[in-house]
Amino acid sequence: MIDHEVTIGGIDVSAEVLSINVQDQIDSESDPGKITITLVNRPSKYSTVEAWTPQTTPIKIILKNWVYDSDKERKAAGGHAEQTYLVAYGHMTDCSRSSSEIVVTGECDLGHLADAIGDEYNHLSLVGTSKEVLEKVLYLHNPPPEGWYNARIIRYDKAKNYNSETTFQEVLEDIADDVGAVYYYSADGILQFRDPTSVGELYDLDPYVINPDDTKSIMGYCNIVKVIADETLADSEEGRETPGSNPIQYTARDEESIAEFGELVAPTDRAVWIGTPEECRKRAELLLNFYRLFKNALTKPKVAGIVPPLHSMVSYSVFIPIAKGEAVSGTVNGTVVARSIEYSVEGLICELTVSRGVTDMTSYW
Repeated sequence: MIDHEVTIGGIDVSAEVLSINVQDQIDSESDPGKITITLVNRPSKYSTVEAWTPQTTPIKIILKNWVYDSDKERKAAGGHAEQTYLVAYGHMTDCSRSSSEIVVTGECDLGHLADAIGDEYNHLSLVGTSKEVLEKVLYLHNPPPEGWYNARIIRYDKAKNYNSETTFQEVLEDIADDVGAVYYYSADGILQFRDPTSVGELYDLDPYVINPDDTKSIMGYCNIVKVIADETLADSEEGRETPGSNPIQYTARDEESIAEFGELVAPTDRAVWIGTPEECRKRAELLLNFYRLFKNALTKPKVAGIVPPLHSMVSYSVFIPIAKGEAVSGTVNGTVVARSIEYSVEGLICELTVSRGVTDMTSYW
């Protein structure tokens, strides 16, 4: 049996819910996850709805379902167990009412990070590691986001330079690009900054798949990456550094992939904060590895009654016809990079976007 718990502004509105739609994704050019909740418009809720204000009213959605469980004791008791999915947490952006319905829209808190850093940035000394710089900048946000850094840590040879008009999202994008990370808000409202290979729990989708998809694509995939950096030389005065005259560059190539797909050249990366040949090489290989995320991507299976989290691993079977009356089976393994969740009296359907290329990536920890 499918059930739900929905709170808006701390008030339980579960009894009024007609439908729920959630669209979220990983690292989609600073686009926050979207939430739409349709409620029955009851007179008893008028005063409650009037108190909801955009940007400050929190939204929390939990979905429940009885799912297959392989545990022997639970199988003996009926073969199923209740699974709870925290689907979304964010804040309301708009609320509209008709005579019969109330439509509440919201988004995850990534949208709040579209603000500019502001003048306080000028008081920062942005030197140190990628983790330290990111934490210093995010601390300027009001309120500072709760986050979890779970990616490679690099030390900058030169100070990072932003300006007061740079947004917090742009800083996230910049440092994620430096270390080969992805970032997104998880369903519990925590900002995740992660190595793409640091994936979550594995979900077997076979009991729930409605439409298995085995589409292959190399859109966005590159197998040649060139990085150009600036040479840094030590000055006679202790602690000072000056730019050198010799350019530093390195080209990373995946020869096996080139033999299979041909040369797919990435845009040249100009890493001005790098000052040594070794760091230039490491960055080129890091970016080459990151592009593997798009290899053999992106498949879009539909599942019923289950909601795997973003960045979790999933596995499901596909059957590919090869001749009349014959078929071969295969298994798709990948990580969830986007979800489209639809919930109503008709049931719970989730279309997943799954990246298969993450299985080819190397961890740089």
